[in-house]
Amino acid sequence: MTTTDISKAFTEALKLDKYKPCGIYFSDEKPPNALELKKKGSGCIVPFILKASTGIPLVFAEESTGWPCSAFYLGFQDTIFEGIEYFLSNKDDFWRPCERLIQNPSLAKTLIDNILPVKPEKHYLVIKPLEDFLPHEEPESALFFVNPDQLSALVFLSHYDAPGSMDRVLAPFASACMALVTLPLKLSREKDEKAVMGLFDISARTRMPSDLLSFAMPYSFLKKIAEILPESFVTTHNWATIKERIIR
Repeated sequence: MTTTDISKAFTEALKLDKYKPCGIYFSDEKPPNALELKKKGSGCIVPFILKASTGIPLVFAEESTGWPCSAFYLGFQDTIFEGIEYFLSNKDDFWRPCERLIQNPSLAKTLIDNILPVKPEKHYLVIKPLEDFLPHEEPESALFFVNPDQLSALVFLSHYDAPGSMDRVLAPFASACMALVTLPLKLSREKDEKAVMGLFDISARTRMPSDLLSFAMPYSFLKKIAEILPESFVTTHNWATIKERIIR
């Protein structure tokens, strides 16, 4: 199946009419009409990734990565900024109010030190709808923006051949861009059949629709799921009832 075939199959089965399934890959070429931040340090990238799912290709490069956290999670720099462990935890005398997401700075530092994002080996990291991939292109990972009904379908599809698995779908403590980009790319490089739920990031949720979560995985895993899609529950009366609810 081509990326276009896979996109059409999931779009129809899950009624993904508003947000298209997207793929992520590295390239030395920028897609035509791609959106790119004007400079490094210019804001949160998560709303731009959401915009890519509406049909606008998005690229990041070392000089256009958004905030320092985004540059880190995208693999373009080795650290976020000095004192990130205090910002994430409960140190109120840092240069800005702390987020109180982690119990103490030591735990926060251990987390950040062990993330180790994939390093870009080409100039751009590209995010664009799967339906727009050219025949010679293939993403490393794929991502969806979904409502609860669509999320439930993706979780069950991910377990279709492994119903007893307790760790095939991860719901980790992770920043939004870590769940959308960093972890799925790492899983892809490790050839691991796991998916990552995301957009639990309290800071990023202030910029996202309240009913939206993300679901991302290695593209090789998505291709496997696409093959079993026609024989799964998406053909049943129960799912047809849910699809009608999504459409309304």
